[in-house]
Amino acid sequence: MGMRSLDGTFVVMGTRVPRVVGLLVGLTLGLSILGAVGSRNGLPLRHAGALIPDLVLGGEVWRVVTWVFFETEALPLVFGLLGLWWFGGDLSQTWGSRRFLGTYLGLTVATGVATSLLALVVPGFIQPAYAGPWPLVDALIIAWATHYPYRDLYVYFVLPLRGRNLIYATLGGTLLFGLLYGLPLFVPHFIAQGMMLVYLRGLRNLLLRIWPTRVWTPPRRSSNLRAVEKNAREEPPRWLH
Repeated sequence: MGMRSLDGTFVVMGTRVPRVVGLLVGLTLGLSILGAVGSRNGLPLRHAGALIPDLVLGGEVWRVVTWVFFETEALPLVFGLLGLWWFGGDLSQTWGSRRFLGTYLGLTVATGVATSLLALVVPGFIQPAYAGPWPLVDALIIAWATHYPYRDLYVYFVLPLRGRNLIYATLGGTLLFGLLYGLPLFVPHFIAQGMMLVYLRGLRNLLLRIWPTRVWTPPRRSSNLRAVEKNAREEPPRWLH
């Protein structure tokens, strides 16, 4: 059994949902609710699971995994779960349940570790705590846009974006929110998005994809061929074939 139990789908409101996506959605919803109820009743479950760089560096390493499962606001929770449902569903079918779960959890850990290490370099820049799935959802949007470059995503049900434009919009939107609300709040978002881009394309291919260049090289001249000057009086002319 084990990982095989995550293969397959189940039906929710007439829609088939991969089990691995249902597991992540259920964990995020359940732990976010438990965290909110616990905070109101003196049980610091949400605080115990949040990504707090100082505590991670002090030895509480489980936080680099648990932080994405605790959302503190209602609307970000709802739309974050919908994003995980929509984009994760397609990606889990493309990658397979094992790769999808491994990528999601691996990126979660890598983002948590990188954010904590960044606190050593610029301690005043990093926020004291991070929680919620949105950094990973943004990364999934980038992966989805890469694998499905011709599918449209309607932003606010009006603006259609696809492929590279959707990637630019995700990166640019994160930067815009960072400038409006403070860049330190979005450090995990930038890290997760960057790591997903590198994971999908590799650094060299990523740079070529973002800044494509066309280099013209002259065709190699065969040593068996030579130019024949045109002579209009010849019949038939030697320069035609």
